[in-house]
Amino acid sequence: MDKAELVFFAGSSLLEGPRWNDERNSLLCVSIEQERIFLIDVESQFVKTFKTQGQVGFALFKGNDKIIYAAYNGVFELDIESGKEKFLFQANTDQSLRYNDGDYSPEGRILLGTTGYKRFAPNENCLYSANADGSNLQKIIEGTSISNGIAFSSDGKNLYFIDTPTKKVASYKYEPKTGKCTFNRSVIEIEGDGLPDGMCIDKEGKLYVAEWGGSKVCKWDPTTGEKLKEYKLPVLNVSSCTIGGKKHDTLFVTTAARDDGSTSEIFAGGLFKIKL
Repeated sequence: MDKAELVFFAGSSLLEGPRWNDERNSLLCVSIEQERIFLIDVESQFVKTFKTQGQVGFALFKGNDKIIYAAYNGVFELDIESGKEKFLFQANTDQSLRYNDGDYSPEGRILLGTTGYKRFAPNENCLYSANADGSNLQKIIEGTSISNGIAFSSDGKNLYFIDTPTKKVASYKYEPKTGKCTFNRSVIEIEGDGLPDGMCIDKEGKLYVAEWGGSKVCKWDPTTGEKLKEYKLPVLNVSSCTIGGKKHDTLFVTTAARDDGSTSEIFAGGLFKIKL
């Protein structure tokens, strides 16, 4: 069995959104409820921490020296060295919602999903698309409940998207010129107690889907819907994952505390790594 090793732990209740950067040999992840971004050098174990403007849904590298992040008060650009930030735009104006997962499109647009802020908001959320300055802002998927994992096929024409309560990964035809997408079909359905949360895609086009309440990340073939492998974690709530490391042979996985407040999992909320 592929063993999960703890990389980083800071007592986060909800660690999310790992993103890898080759040049820095580092990754970003966010502590949503603690309103923090962590920049982690996985070899030196050096960690740089940034406070965010409210609960933070995700953080992305912009080149090697800046971070784009979406928090309750909007989307911001953060300078890694100085810590200075500037406001970019606000897509969500409903104060009962917050940003959740997000990523870049192949053309560099920012995709931003939403979820309920301190409440469950069924069918009230969406996936936004915008240029980095906030222009061309549009809702490309509407009526979601908990907008989560985002991944693109290698040709950029297929968007994979998770609305967690559906227990499915949906495939959308993506139009690079306009940023719009059209539902195609559901390619993966999660069985058992786990709920699909964050995900990533490898260079062969296989999807890795984190299962909230399932203690695992599963590797899937989205063309056939076949589950190829399971990677177990010593934590019930597995929130997201990304592939990184110098050889891109490591799966980095974020986790969260149990919903019932149990403290039996001492490293729930930690960042783990698994060799692929």
